[in-house]
Amino acid sequence: MSKNISLENLLNKNFNEIKYKDLVSLTNLSDDESSNFFEYISKFSLLEILEIINKLVQINQQELYLEYESIFKKFLSYPNEKIKISCIEGLIESEDRKLIKIFVETMLEGKSIKLRSKAAKALMGFSVMAFEKKLIISDSKLIFDSLYRIISNISEPNSLRMNALESISIFNHDSIDEYILSAWDSDDFYLKKSSVVCMGLSGDTKWTNYVVKGLSHEDSKIRYEASNSLGIIGTENELFHLEKLLEDEDLDVQLSTIISIQTIGGDKALKLIEKSLLSTEPSVVEQSKLSIQIIKEEQNLDLVVTPEMAKNLYGSSDIQPGIDLEGYDPLEINFDEINTSFSQSNDFGTGITEEAEELGLDRGDPFDIDLLPEDLFDYDEE
Repeated sequence: MSKNISLENLLNKNFNEIKYKDLVSLTNLSDDESSNFFEYISKFSLLEILEIINKLVQINQQELYLEYESIFKKFLSYPNEKIKISCIEGLIESEDRKLIKIFVETMLEGKSIKLRSKAAKALMGFSVMAFEKKLIISDSKLIFDSLYRIISNISEPNSLRMNALESISIFNHDSIDEYILSAWDSDDFYLKKSSVVCMGLSGDTKWTNYVVKGLSHEDSKIRYEASNSLGIIGTENELFHLEKLLEDEDLDVQLSTIISIQTIGGDKALKLIEKSLLSTEPSVVEQSKLSIQIIKEEQNLDLVVTPEMAKNLYGSSDIQPGIDLEGYDPLEINFDEINTSFSQSNDFGTGITEEAEELGLDRGDPFDIDLLPEDLFDYDEE
């Protein structure tokens, strides 16, 4: 049975008649087919529509070979906040550059904090693309400027600013450091946790000492994030800090630590993970076996693929296979031209710290940036 016939059959069903296989058949719909589905589903109640969209998001996350992007895009215009939030969640892995402006506008102009925060989070994937120079400069600048506008505005709720801070941390620009430090020094648990996430997302080893401190935090959620971040920015020199978390009282911390040690890799990492094979927790043993296998495969690959072979495969160009450069400007975005000077306080209410001074942060040099109208931020928080 073809997909079109499956869709046609679905369009004749009532809500209670829709089965899992019907939703699976909606994968990779064309624009016209998505429009037909939109018209069909719009006759249901809001709760029924939301249930269908949420189920599609769930299926999309569990079955990676299924794709409902055209449906989620279609329902971004639906006049219901919860449906929009679910659709953004469904599009969070999308690389369609047309979504950048939609997410930015939603983050700045959305009618609820939940919706704006979800849009800020969704921009993280595009921040990665910008950092990897897979976007044109105007898109990269729009993302950075808009996210910076949020994190620097103390009148915005912390929940929104945290998501924006995590998304902008990918750029690893010096102007962001003081916000990360301010969140780190905050007494607010969620700000503290978010700062540890940002340190890892920046990919910069200058945050290593802070992340190591997070490994011994009393709250397991912060230890979990610290372990993840150290796996990103840490080296073999930090493996002994992670070793103690292999026996953490929290199972999730143990599992994340194994993965972080695996990410750092090497013979020392291999020996540490082998100790976890003696764990009484089946999930720990299973993850340890998988991580050991991955490390060994990477070691074997290092032995097989020599630098000379890599040069023959990829040539001397910096361009790697699999990167679509169509429409991209080879010029790099010049962050020194971005203004990070705002009239409002630029921290999370804790002020500049000694740590910021140690990192050589300079708060006095304004840059040039085109600010959006201030009335864009006159919203009621829900």
